Amino acid sequence: MNIRAIIQRGMQKTGQYGLLLLSLFFMISFRPFLDGLVGATLLADILLSCVLLSGIYALSKQQLVLHTACALAFFIFLFKIIYYVSGNEHIFTVQIVLSMLFIAQMLIMILRHILTEKEITGDLIMGGACAFVLLGLVWAFAYYLLEIYQPNSFKGIEERSDDMWDFFYYSFVTLTTLGYGDILAVSKQARGLTILEAIIGQLYLAIMISRLVSLHIAEARHK
Repeated sequence: MNIRAIIQRGMQKTGQYGLLLLSLFFMISFRPFLDGLVGATLLADILLSCVLLSGIYALSKQQLVLHTACALAFFIFLFKIIYYVSGNEHIFTVQIVLSMLFIAQMLIMILRHILTEKEITGDLIMGGACAFVLLGLVWAFAYYLLEIYQPNSFKGIEERSDDMWDFFYYSFVTLTTLGYGDILAVSKQARGLTILEAIIGQLYLAIMISRLVSLHIAEARHK
């Protein structure tokens, strides 16, 4: 068996969303430990690239969506390279917007799959987990963009740079309603986004869990 066949077989066993979920967990888990390392920014971009590539694989069954995802990923990489060369903040902002659009596209397509699927599989459950994590990432990008165009919208966040970790942290603390209070939304716009994320996070868990449970019960009755 050649290397290509082994990779394809491994991807089939992992499922449509398995690689995406793994790459999301790796990006979130390992990013904080990169600080202080040589080439930390490059390593962080490699983790993000894994998310983009696994996202493309997750969307590969839908041709039109796949083409859009590939185009977005291409321009994300392109603008990231241009930013490294030029250091232009506007280029970085464009790259952030494109990344947000890419993640939002993945989120929408995964939610559509979950809501239309009639059979529960392990891969579908992974898709549900991916969607929850992607919700947090979309809001993290939204908070970051808000801070760019309306500085000091948040209290407790370090001086803004190209490191989005504080916004990732704040987003997932809000999404899970932990509310530690170490980072606070100050402006009305930031507070509005925060409220919306908390509400959507709770609705997502309630609706998706109830749907998966109802599908499981329906399958059990037919067996």
